[in-house]
Amino acid sequence: MEHELRLTDLVDIETLQRLQDAFSKMTGIAALTTDCDGVPVTKGSNFSDFCMHYTRKSALGCARCEKCDKYGAQLALKEGRSITYFCHAGLMDFAAPIMADGHLVGCFIGGQVLTELPPPEKVRTLAASLDIDPEEYVAAANKVTILPQETIEKSAEFLYNIAGVISDIAYNRYLSYKASQEMERAARMKSDFLANMSHEIRTPMNAIIGIAELALRENLNEVTREYLNEIKASGRSLLAIINDILDFSKIESGKLNIVPVEYEPLSIIHDIANIVMTQTKDRDVEFLLDVAPDIPYKLFGDNDRIKQIILNLTSNAMKFTRHGKVLLSMDYEDGPDGEIVLKVSVRDSGIGIKKEDLPKLFRSFEQLDSKRNRNIEGTGLGLAISKQLLTLMHGQIHVESEYEKGSTFSFSLPQKVIDKKPSVSLHEASQIRAAGLIQNDFVRESLSDCVKKLGASYLPLTSEQELPLLYENSVSFLFVEEAHLSDSLLEFIRENPQFTAIVLSNEWGSIHENLPNVRYLKKPVYTLNISKVFKGESLHYQSSEQSSDYLDFIAPSAHVLIVDDNAINLTVAKGLLEPLQMKIDTAASGKEAIDLISKCRYDLLFMDHMMPELDGVETTHIIRRFHKEYDNVPIIALTANAVDGVMELFLREGMNDLVAKPIELKILISKVRRWLPSELVLKKTTEDNPESTEKTVLPQIGDLDVGYAFSLLGSEKLFWSVLKDYYRVIEQKAATIRRLKSEENWGAYTIEVHALKSASRQIGARDLSEKAAALEKAGNEGNTALILEKTDAMLEKYLSYVPVLRSCFSDPLPAPKKKQPLAPDTLPAVFTALREALDNLDADAMEEACACIENYELDADQQIFFRKLQDAVNNLDIDTCETVMQEWETSHFILAI
Repeated sequence: MEHELRLTDLVDIETLQRLQDAFSKMTGIAALTTDCDGVPVTKGSNFSDFCMHYTRKSALGCARCEKCDKYGAQLALKEGRSITYFCHAGLMDFAAPIMADGHLVGCFIGGQVLTELPPPEKVRTLAASLDIDPEEYVAAANKVTILPQETIEKSAEFLYNIAGVISDIAYNRYLSYKASQEMERAARMKSDFLANMSHEIRTPMNAIIGIAELALRENLNEVTREYLNEIKASGRSLLAIINDILDFSKIESGKLNIVPVEYEPLSIIHDIANIVMTQTKDRDVEFLLDVAPDIPYKLFGDNDRIKQIILNLTSNAMKFTRHGKVLLSMDYEDGPDGEIVLKVSVRDSGIGIKKEDLPKLFRSFEQLDSKRNRNIEGTGLGLAISKQLLTLMHGQIHVESEYEKGSTFSFSLPQKVIDKKPSVSLHEASQIRAAGLIQNDFVRESLSDCVKKLGASYLPLTSEQELPLLYENSVSFLFVEEAHLSDSLLEFIRENPQFTAIVLSNEWGSIHENLPNVRYLKKPVYTLNISKVFKGESLHYQSSEQSSDYLDFIAPSAHVLIVDDNAINLTVAKGLLEPLQMKIDTAASGKEAIDLISKCRYDLLFMDHMMPELDGVETTHIIRRFHKEYDNVPIIALTANAVDGVMELFLREGMNDLVAKPIELKILISKVRRWLPSELVLKKTTEDNPESTEKTVLPQIGDLDVGYAFSLLGSEKLFWSVLKDYYRVIEQKAATIRRLKSEENWGAYTIEVHALKSASRQIGARDLSEKAAALEKAGNEGNTALILEKTDAMLEKYLSYVPVLRSCFSDPLPAPKKKQPLAPDTLPAVFTALREALDNLDADAMEEACACIENYELDADQQIFFRKLQDAVNNLDIDTCETVMQEWETSHFILAI
């Protein structure tokens, strides 16, 4: 290793400072990071006055401190563990080495604590040698933190683990440094090395992120949660860099394959719009779309890579645009032999690029004007990867830019046409007249262009005083911005039901005062969602019009397992797969799934991602490691967090594919067709499932978007089944969420609202789903203030569906069973059975024993113990089960039998 390479060359100071500050906040102990010579590279965290304002202010004292720090690092290196020692000033410190390639590159130091106050005379003697006022020094020494020896030792061990993480990062950054040297001499060696390095970094980073994610589900104090969130955020930032490097290295080594499939170009636009809109929050930037309505409906190409390229360009534009707009355009030109040339451009009003910097744009690992853009994250690989992907697909990329005024990135890509019908069509468009009362210049111009491209007429209004023009021009549709929806405008809309008002919003809104002639349109507006408004269709994008097009096969010999901790999700998935006539089993936990696969051979597994016992990734790890007979059995993730990059994560963890929640029929069926062994798939005949010629009439059920729910579930029968399951557990689920909030069990609370988000969206309860999603986000971020503020309103909305749905079902909810008095020998017998189940790790027996208690009357104190015991059993937390039983026995003088 080159000896001139220092710690700050390997790990940036900001990352070191964040890790150090988080450690110090969590433990209350001072911390510092030094280089291999004991010289600080970070600012001290939580330093005592004794050290910071006195000892280190003395030139001699500071020099001695550096020697102590270096001594501590060398001693820790020699011992191979964290060590505790007394510094020259008499305080207790502990140190752990930061290593790279077997060399000491720095040290993570904590301490400035004591187990008892130091003798005043000893402090005065030291003060004299350092030329410090003795009495002030003694006063500062008396304020030093006093801790038990056991606490100090635990903190030292924790510090050693953090130093190990930094060492991993430093080592891998060191490998990156060596790789940059190799790149100048051998391109092939560079590519192979990058691929190996990316894999090596990903292993510890996945562990860091995964453990932080699991820990955040626990009931933590605010300081611990903040620390874990910082670790998780740093890990994700590093992982994003690693993913870019891996893509780049695959391209360079020729190992990245282009996988063309049939796809709908507007589905790419829809996905990107949803992702990019999250980046516009709290920013003065408008994201706009300009999509030609006559783009062929279905093309053939690698839609994942096309989406990656467009997302790279739009994300870059958003990063470098502080004010104004980012415009994504998609059009096409006819090409030879049944092909088109797809034309995509991203134009922004951002900071622009200097002319002399344009040639550097597509170089790897390079970010232009790094001084000006130092606060903007990025590896400098996005554009390089995009260019090389386009080259692999026979496309070209072009850039135009004017410094301080903005840039336009555009690319052209040949694509084969599968279905040449227009993606967006509007019959009798010339008869449609729309108007817009839009204040934002960018939105006003975009809306006008889109309406005209559809062939309809558009009337721009400048103020509410011009509303009478709607009568004169026979306007049917009025577009307004949510921010400018005044009381007077609402009154006008209420008094004129012949007009349909379309409110443009950054999020799905709630209909004002339940006005029947008001619809919400989530920005950005473009030809597809505007045409849906004109045709009165659901504003949720659907990639297919009919479900029968893909339900053209059956698989009666196939055996499938669905794993999900949410009963409604199991009902949905099982119901959606019913037309395929497969044998379907369900499991409500990862442990239950592992038990089932040990007894039965399945051809396909659907695995929920977030589960409170074993999550989907952990369950997959166990299956892949200990059940070799399942090496070639596909495992498909079920996830509500289908963000960019999650597919790669699941593939790395041993899964084969994913299905996003809420589950859509077409997507689910397509995954079964793709992954089920071909010999099990049979072509459907008319006798297998005769089609009904009756057209379904959508029922009106409160504010549920029934049409959207039908489009997800694909059948009326399944909709009513799912709705009934949803209705039966409302009061129980609401009580659980309220209890978890009162107990401040934020991990379990977050899992419950996550499940409510998916289930509500599945039945078309969009507003409730959005409220639950916001609370899930708050739970993941540790925002307890928002949870306490918003939970009651969300539960009020949830419970409002009880009377609404009661009228839909003739059979009432089952009456609660009459509970028996609790006999003196009942609980001892239950506890004996439960302890036997704990000893045998028998989850079914644990649940059965715990369920027995529900049949008996319990007083208020016993109800609290019972709820704690239920949670512990559900989480397979054996230690907590035993603790709760002991406390219950002690408080109620229960004699074990």
